[in-house]
Amino acid sequence: MADATMPPRALPHDIQAEMGVLGSMLLSPDALFLARERLHTESFYKLTHQDIFKAMVELFEARNTVDIILLRDELKQRDQLEKVGGVAYLTELMDAVPTSANAEYYIEIVRDHAVKRHLINTAGEILNASYSDGRAVEDLLDEAERQMLAVRHMREHGAMRQMNQLLEAVMERLDRVHQNPGQLTGVPSGFAKLDEILNGFQPGEFIVVAARPGMGKTSLVLNIMDYLCSVERRPAALYSLEMRAEQIVSNVLCIHNEIDTQDFRKGKLSDTQWKDIEDSIDDLQGLPLYLDDSPVLTVHDLRARARRIHHQHQVQFIAVDYLQLLMPNRTRDSRAVEVGEISAALKALARELSVPVVAVSQLNRAVEKEQREPRMSDLRESGAIEQDADVVIFLHRSDGGGSEEPDWERSSAKQSEVNTESLPGVPFDIVVAKQRNGPTGKCRLTFWKRFLTFKPG
Repeated sequence: MADATMPPRALPHDIQAEMGVLGSMLLSPDALFLARERLHTESFYKLTHQDIFKAMVELFEARNTVDIILLRDELKQRDQLEKVGGVAYLTELMDAVPTSANAEYYIEIVRDHAVKRHLINTAGEILNASYSDGRAVEDLLDEAERQMLAVRHMREHGAMRQMNQLLEAVMERLDRVHQNPGQLTGVPSGFAKLDEILNGFQPGEFIVVAARPGMGKTSLVLNIMDYLCSVERRPAALYSLEMRAEQIVSNVLCIHNEIDTQDFRKGKLSDTQWKDIEDSIDDLQGLPLYLDDSPVLTVHDLRARARRIHHQHQVQFIAVDYLQLLMPNRTRDSRAVEVGEISAALKALARELSVPVVAVSQLNRAVEKEQREPRMSDLRESGAIEQDADVVIFLHRSDGGGSEEPDWERSSAKQSEVNTESLPGVPFDIVVAKQRNGPTGKCRLTFWKRFLTFKPG
């Protein structure tokens, strides 16, 4: 334990680096631009440095230029000139840096110390909250992880950005797209027609893939993830609340090698199929696919685990199978309210991590009863899913058929009752019923249920 007689330690800071930043800003517009982009007023430890920095930024916004005379007059008008040390201290700032060449180095020192101070304050808040008896442990853990992640984002992304900075980023992105016409801006699905509609799964978007049971929702997501991880070599994470991880891996093996799931389960494999599996093992062993098959998972748990896996492995795609099996943080009187809380949390997770978050969802029975294409109102248990989702994708059998067996591919017992040799490829319409930032539309895929494989056409 710390010695109570020891004086309190000063918070991390570097006054010389702060002077270097302010002096560089007075010498160079480039340094001023860089400091304004990466720092904010509270990044400075010394209060008078905060006043000087704020005055310089606002002066530049108003006049598009800053020099020692203009800064003197601005501080005098604010009645802060004597407080900051007068003209003599402004001159000292300029003399502290003979050139602005090291401005970025000074800025990084100031920013790192600001992050450390913020981290210390955050740790103190977490400590105080942990001593309180009034909050649930799950709430404390979620809030603590959110605050710690906010500190990391502060280091990576800086403070609030102004419109001109955002416009620069947008124009740079537009220029890259213009230089590479036709290139996807999001994460590819492996299906050209679907990617044409979506332009890939966009970072930060919450995507819902919905259908009745047994229609291949999970298989479609696994097809996408197999392509993403094995062809694109992009890390992805799957949270499966219904299937065990071993079953998922078995299905991925069948998808990857186009092997009949019945033959795979029974071990009735030809020499060629065994060879194909053996040849694929080395590739699949290094697959950047991460699986979590916890049968009971709360929204708090999911967000905490997703944050960790994203930080550890930089995953670019997260899938949840399926949304209605996630548990809310606390029980509500209304199931619709619970599902609304879950969908809002998944949307927030997508934005927080800036990756596509895909959730498999169930539709109500009206689709089967009326033998029609799904509608947004068919999303089961809550209208909040429709509201929160950036993209909604429905799977619809274009031959008018319904699910032949409810989730047969997930149940070993039911698999034994199906003669897969007699199951042809089934035409499906993949319906993009909602896309917040793009067009709606549909594309045709054929589902080979015996292989759990979707193919174009």
